[in-house]
Amino acid sequence: MSARRAPYLLIGTATLLLSGLAFIVRGRADMVDMTGVEPWDVCGECHGLDGAGNRIKFPRLAGQKQPYIIKQLFDFRAGRRKNDGGQMQKTATELDEADIPRVAEWFEGQTPPWPKPTIDAAPDLTRARQLALHGDTGIRACLSCHSAGSQRLLGNAPRVAGQRDYYIAKELNDFREGRRLNDPKQVMNRIARRLSDAEIVSLAIFLSQNPDMHEAVVP
Repeated sequence: MSARRAPYLLIGTATLLLSGLAFIVRGRADMVDMTGVEPWDVCGECHGLDGAGNRIKFPRLAGQKQPYIIKQLFDFRAGRRKNDGGQMQKTATELDEADIPRVAEWFEGQTPPWPKPTIDAAPDLTRARQLALHGDTGIRACLSCHSAGSQRLLGNAPRVAGQRDYYIAKELNDFREGRRLNDPKQVMNRIARRLSDAEIVSLAIFLSQNPDMHEAVVP
């Protein structure tokens, strides 16, 4: 065999092998039986079928109101909200639009145990309680919007009492640094910019470990 022809033969052989492998993979994918698979099963890979969140970085969806979950999924689909690595944009886009309300209804109805603390820090719980229930200059009380007992609660305001501490801290940081911008009136961005690192951590721990605060009545 000519040494000059050898590279071309190797390239041709590799191409045939890769083509065959691609055919096999496609064939196997076509054979996957999706009977009985619900749209929320895909979400459950990260958030748990019970909505508790499989790991600290995945938020608890259980108990969140339908309008909030629906809004977030459509925001991800439209690119108004983004997350690390783009996983949620991809997943939200793959969901059939008609299935989104069903997914939201499923997670709203879940009631898993409350999360355990994961942030290793010494929080200022007195300051956190002040911010959560009363706010401060330029800072609206967290539970004046995010509590079921608050008169100003909107359908698309998420439940934060009982949410995972890591997720609360991450989202407050993202709002503060402008990485999250899907709050229509940028209220959360303005509030988060007034919070220090220590206040964010303290709030995250306080809210996460006091799920009963969700029923608080805050004017």
